[in-house]
Amino acid sequence: MTEGKAIYNLLRTDSDITNLVSSRIYPQIASQGADFPFIVYLLVDVDPSDTKSGVSTLDQSRYDIVVASKTYSEVSTITELVRNRLDRYSGTIESVVIDSIQFQSVDADNDPATETYVTSSEYIIRIKR
Repeated sequence: MTEGKAIYNLLRTDSDITNLVSSRIYPQIASQGADFPFIVYLLVDVDPSDTKSGVSTLDQSRYDIVVASKTYSEVSTITELVRNRLDRYSGTIESVVIDSIQFQSVDADNDPATETYVTSSEYIIRIKR
């Protein structure tokens, strides 16, 4: 699950993203009472590439990146910035060798009771082990 720290660092080092969310980028769940806007990255599953001679040398992980905000405009902007940062990225970050990151889909929702907007984007991340 080292790809989580790579995702965190990719998002944390993008000044356009941090100008909007500051340091509010969380693994799995946001802090109770977290200020808006924020980003949460969630590991959904990992599929190893089986080999006959040993452990997987290439894992394919699926992550959901959730963006939450008090305004539709802001949630849309942050979601697009995250996509621009992650989609088709390849390279090494935090000693994690990323073969590729691929954007898959996005869902949007809102909660009238709390007046918040949320998007959930799915990404496939191929990690060389």
